[in-house]
Amino acid sequence: LNKPKIHLLKHLVTDIRNGGPAILFLTEIFECWNSVFRMCSVLSNHHAPSHDIAAAIADLERFKHQVSGGWWRAGHGGSYVRAGEGVREMFQTHSELQRRLGWADPKVLSPGTMVLFCCQSLLTCPDV
Repeated sequence: LNKPKIHLLKHLVTDIRNGGPAILFLTEIFECWNSVFRMCSVLSNHHAPSHDIAAAIADLERFKHQVSGGWWRAGHGGSYVRAGEGVREMFQTHSELQRRLGWADPKVLSPGTMVLFCCQSLLTCPDV
C-alpha cells in the first residue's frame, strides 16, 4: 500500500465539495505511455535511461513529421525539404500506418463534434 495516497483519501470528500471532481487523481490517460517508456528503457544501454527514452521518442516524432508531409531544414542553413511524393502517398493511403502513428485524418474530423473511441476493438463499439 502507498501511504501518501491513503492519507489523501482522508481529504478527498472535502476536496470534491470545494473544488469539484478529483481529476488530479486520474492517471488512466497516461497509462498507455508506460509501454512506450518500458520499450525505450529495455532498448537502452542503461547509462542514461532518461536521455535514451527522450531520444527514442524524439526520433518517433521526427519520423511522424517526415512521413506526414512536414518540412525540415536540410543541414545547417540549407533549404527546406520534405519527404518524396511516394512516401507521402504511402502514408496517406495506408490506414494501418496512420493508426499506428496516432494520426487522425483531418477530413474525418469536424469541429464541434465528438466521436466515441473504443480501446478494445472497433467491433465492440456501440452505435452512437
